[in-house]
Amino acid sequence: MDQPSAGRRGKLSSLRRSLNALRCRISKRGRSKPPDQFLDKFSAASATSDTRLHQAGCVAPQAVPSDGVCSRLSVDPSLPSHYRWLSVVSLAVLYNIIFVIGRAVFWELNKQASVLWWILDYLCDFIYLTDTLVHCHEGYLEQGLLVRDAPKLRKHYFSKQRWWLDVVSMLPTDLAYIWWAPSSCAATRLPCPIIVRINRLLRLPRMWEWFDRTETATGYPNAFRICKVVLAILVLIHWNACLYFAISYALGFSTDNWVYNINGPKNLTLSRQYIYSFYWSTLTLTTIGETPTPENDAEYLFVVADFLAGVLIFATIVGNIGSMISNMNVTRVEFQNRMDGVKQYMAFRKVGGELEARVIRWFAYTWAQSGALDEERVLAALPDKLKAEIAIRVHMDTLRQVRIFQDCEPGLLEALVLKLKLQVFSPGDYICRKGDVGKEMYIVKRGSLSVVADDGITVLATLGAGSVFGEVSVLEIAGNRTGNRRTANVRSIGYSDLFCLAKRDLWETLADYPEARASLTERGCQLLRKDGLLDEAVFANAQQTQDSLESGVARLEQTVENLNLRLARLLAEYSASQAKLKQRISKLEDRVQKPSPTSRGAQAKAAHQQLQHPAGGSAASNAAGRLRTQRRKSHSSTTTTTTAAEESLTTVTASGTTPTVPGAAGSASSGTSTWYYHYYSYILLVSAWG
Repeated sequence: MDQPSAGRRGKLSSLRRSLNALRCRISKRGRSKPPDQFLDKFSAASATSDTRLHQAGCVAPQAVPSDGVCSRLSVDPSLPSHYRWLSVVSLAVLYNIIFVIGRAVFWELNKQASVLWWILDYLCDFIYLTDTLVHCHEGYLEQGLLVRDAPKLRKHYFSKQRWWLDVVSMLPTDLAYIWWAPSSCAATRLPCPIIVRINRLLRLPRMWEWFDRTETATGYPNAFRICKVVLAILVLIHWNACLYFAISYALGFSTDNWVYNINGPKNLTLSRQYIYSFYWSTLTLTTIGETPTPENDAEYLFVVADFLAGVLIFATIVGNIGSMISNMNVTRVEFQNRMDGVKQYMAFRKVGGELEARVIRWFAYTWAQSGALDEERVLAALPDKLKAEIAIRVHMDTLRQVRIFQDCEPGLLEALVLKLKLQVFSPGDYICRKGDVGKEMYIVKRGSLSVVADDGITVLATLGAGSVFGEVSVLEIAGNRTGNRRTANVRSIGYSDLFCLAKRDLWETLADYPEARASLTERGCQLLRKDGLLDEAVFANAQQTQDSLESGVARLEQTVENLNLRLARLLAEYSASQAKLKQRISKLEDRVQKPSPTSRGAQAKAAHQQLQHPAGGSAASNAAGRLRTQRRKSHSSTTTTTTAAEESLTTVTASGTTPTVPGAAGSASSGTSTWYYHYYSYILLVSAWG
């Protein structure tokens, strides 16, 4: 009894925990999160971005009800599977282009293997129906993102003008077979009922789409263009042959020499009917042969229309083929022109037959190996990112073979791989000689090199593909006993392809990687120590000098930055003081323009009274004398004050303290921090008073 009750209690407790967990999850979903002031700044932008992505179909909503496969169907046009599907659709379109019109005219073709035609016809109809579904859900780019939302894809599909072509091409015109039986086709009744399927030709744009994608993806675009043009020519000739046979039926077989002669057992066969019609169509459209002369107006009109169409269409086609063939040989023509120019120059300068033969052999080797491919010009149209990706795929393994670059960070290797230049050396060419200044390092891609002695005969070593030399000289390590000069003669045995990395390119790249620069320098020192070519004292002294120089440059940069800050602060103070000074000057000018009623007005009044009482002439003269004395005192005090201001200016210039100008305490504020403010204010006041 206890065990069953314990089991029930355990089940109830587990069920209770599950319900509590579900309740907590629901409450957490309904409860809003606490606000985050930092994230709230981006809430508006993120909401706008999410709305745009949902509208574009790039981000699916979290809760979207599923209402079938069509609601989730989306096709990426860039996938290989979509390209293969286009190939299948193109075959179906090509089948209808050739056999719908052919079976409508040549009744023997329609009667043979009728079951096979039925199977192929309705298989193509099924392909058309499936292609409409695929085309309706093809993704497209909007703001650089692939739209995958099915309703939006369907809306985009019906917004274009091509949807009605897909619909018309699928109309069940085969229902006409109910009252027009396919077996009724004969020599006395043309065209055959299969002509009702001519609407299937409206799916032709899908075939052109496959042509465009194939031309872009193929490695032989010129050959593919020629094949496409040839196919177009054959289809046009085929259609024209069918039209000729139909007109012959309408005018009557064997009624004259122009129409098809159906009399005779051979002329009744399908092969003779089609081959003769195709032959006549070829002669007419290409206008290169003689055809039977027309004998009535309808025949003349048809031949004239054929001639005009042949001239216009085939002139365009032949012109396109000629331009394609020219484009196929343009590289060879440019290379031949360059070689001819070099040959003419050597003949003009009389360089000698042996050297001329070496140059010609070099041209021949270059063309045989790479077709004189100019990598920089070919890759110039690509963005830097794609160009770097291609260079990494081509040269990264080669660059990793260099000892000093092993275990370097990928960013440095990606930057250096764009700096590699391919050079081709002929047999007997010296890549470097002993004593030359090392400005490049070399990586052997193809060929063999020999390290020879000074006599040029003794071979000291042989370098093959993957070998590297000159890597230490490009580092410019102080204390190198060789002085960054070549220590051996390296000569090419046959034709050799070498990758070259210039010293300037290396140091320009290392400027952005200071840690890698120190690491490469240390690896170079290890190689020099291994060979006993490093002077430790010179190297240590150079390192100290370099460190002191770097620290000095750092201090100089800090000092310049501080000076810039102080200069900016002084300029701001100067601008503020200038504004205040202009305001004070304007106030002083207003005061000077208004005369004082206490001083000069009183003196003028006393003088007027003296003039009215001539008896007091001596008193008037005394008053005038006192006035002149006051003016002389004022002038002398002005001179003294000006001299004191100049002395104060000299003292401030020498000591940098703020001056106290006599007589100017009432015209300038004592709280002003600049000495020139007091000086200019006093000068203006004195000049205005005097």
